[in-house]
Amino acid sequence: MSRILIFAEAVTLAHVARPIALSRILSDLGHEVCIASAPAAHRWIPDESVSRVTIQSIESQTFLRALTRGTPAYDLATLKQYVADDLHAIGAWNPDVVIGDFRLSLYISSRLAGKPYGAIANACWSRRYWPGVDAPTVSQLRWLPRSLTDPLFRVAYPLAFALHALPFRQACRRFGVTPPRSDLRDIYTASDLTAFADVEAFYEPWATGNDMHHFIGPLAWEVPGASPLPVIPEGPPVVFVSMGTSGSRSTLASVLEAVAGLPVRCIVAIGSAEPPPPLPSNCVHAAAFVAYGEACAQAAVVICNGGAPAVYAALANGCGIIAIPENLDQILNTRALARACDARSLIRRVVPRARAIVETIRTIIAASAADAHAVTRGREYTLAAMADDHERVAQWLRSLLEIGPPKRPSEGSAPRQPT
Repeated sequence: MSRILIFAEAVTLAHVARPIALSRILSDLGHEVCIASAPAAHRWIPDESVSRVTIQSIESQTFLRALTRGTPAYDLATLKQYVADDLHAIGAWNPDVVIGDFRLSLYISSRLAGKPYGAIANACWSRRYWPGVDAPTVSQLRWLPRSLTDPLFRVAYPLAFALHALPFRQACRRFGVTPPRSDLRDIYTASDLTAFADVEAFYEPWATGNDMHHFIGPLAWEVPGASPLPVIPEGPPVVFVSMGTSGSRSTLASVLEAVAGLPVRCIVAIGSAEPPPPLPSNCVHAAAFVAYGEACAQAAVVICNGGAPAVYAALANGCGIIAIPENLDQILNTRALARACDARSLIRRVVPRARAIVETIRTIIAASAADAHAVTRGREYTLAAMADDHERVAQWLRSLLEIGPPKRPSEGSAPRQPT
């Protein structure tokens, strides 16, 4: 069996949750696993039966602020420090394989250390499965209507992606590592063999390519210690509201305002320890974190940020989904899965305004009831991928080990050691 070091980039909960879920699968398969994470993630892994190494990550608010401003989240200095941290962790634990979830620096540090590297990503970032793009809600575009911002962004995104890739490409050259191709999609999916934490049945390749990837399923995970739901009797439909740890308070307030005026009941996952906006009288349960699968099992509709973990949990329980994405990752995932399913009956994207949310809740409840085939198909595909996750992960790891260590930077490239 192999020694495996998994890096969790603790800028959002999703990038910690998937490494924890993966560590459990790998432990079940008999491997020796260690999770490397920043102190901010330690609260989520105290009960995991794996070794742990401490690394540093940028603050979550720093990361989310960069997304809002449309600026690169990692500058050259940060990436250089990340590489130093990575190499220290790799040297301390001496793994056979290195795995990372959004730890972009591992593309560099794994090559310096001579270790096979597998990234965890979502297929919507791959050129092979690219779903097309809408404009994110960055501060520069907030004052324009989507009818203008989406066409403008579709023209401008290649340049924007290239500019965002510059710090990473500079870091590669700083250490004598050949960078991947020149835009953000290539950086987010770069590794020796990338694992897509997605349901393969939902993704049809539209482009050919030689990118190395493997679908391993959604890597479902539940927040430990979430307060149990009360018994919810028969009655009006239940709407589960969860905007995630990256969701804005104003968006949550708009959603709750919309739900308050409808003949439904709601469960609310606030996503943080901060006081929530006023809760509607039809709220049957609210907590900072809610057992996601349990809440989805009770719900007819899930209102979320459109990120992969939330959408897959909803699909697995046959829920209609209203997505209010705020960053590009959430927008891409929503586009990809809405296209794979039937957007009218399963997944709809909506702007964070109460009136629009009200109409969409009504529409999606009616559409989901009318199109049982689409609901059943989405549920069956997702559950099948979840049931098969151990075998998929085992295949990915075997292939990664067969690829072997990456080529170290050549003598001629004069790689520099981190300082």
